[in-house]
Amino acid sequence: MLNIKRFKTGKWRENCYIVQDSLNNGLIIDPGENCDKIMEYLNNNKINILAIINTHGHYDHIGAVSVLKHKLKTPFYLHSKDNRLLKSANLYRALFEGKQTINIPSVDYYLDDCNQPLIFKDIKVKVIETPGHTKGSVCFQMDNYLFTGDTIFEKDIGRVDLPGGNKTELTESLKKISVLPGSLEIYPGHGNSTTIGYVMENNQKLKALV
Repeated sequence: MLNIKRFKTGKWRENCYIVQDSLNNGLIIDPGENCDKIMEYLNNNKINILAIINTHGHYDHIGAVSVLKHKLKTPFYLHSKDNRLLKSANLYRALFEGKQTINIPSVDYYLDDCNQPLIFKDIKVKVIETPGHTKGSVCFQMDNYLFTGDTIFEKDIGRVDLPGGNKTELTESLKKISVLPGSLEIYPGHGNSTTIGYVMENNQKLKALV
């Protein structure tokens, strides 16, 4: 049984998740900001972080990666098709938020080069490639949980008007998600958690495409 802790980070209320197994090993997904609060939670709960894994490379999802990598001495995983986007994070941050910059992290492992599924002790991660919001967007399935980044939300779908966006690719990715079990719990990059069944019934933008 996995325990999931959510942190809302930054101007865009981006969701960072800590996924923890019964032996206190864990993963960090999409740490956008709030490094101090994340570290406080990890220390208070004595969680051994095995990796930082990202659904995509937009700046609001990677802002705390570099600092956490250094503090925790843990590797960072990202899809290779988002590497260019990652390196341009401060350009896009300046466009949307002003002059404050972030430290661009180095990628230790590209998700598309790794054997699947990813195994981190008792945590098994199935990587589902879901381009459309960005070229390298992925979802992470762990047990009955699906971390979708900015591909799909409770009542919305990923934007395609940002760098790396492509409506045709997003449509194919949403079709891939739509056939997953209805009981699968969705943990998106912004907003509330939900289920596949709920979005198939209530997400009008998704229904219009699939």
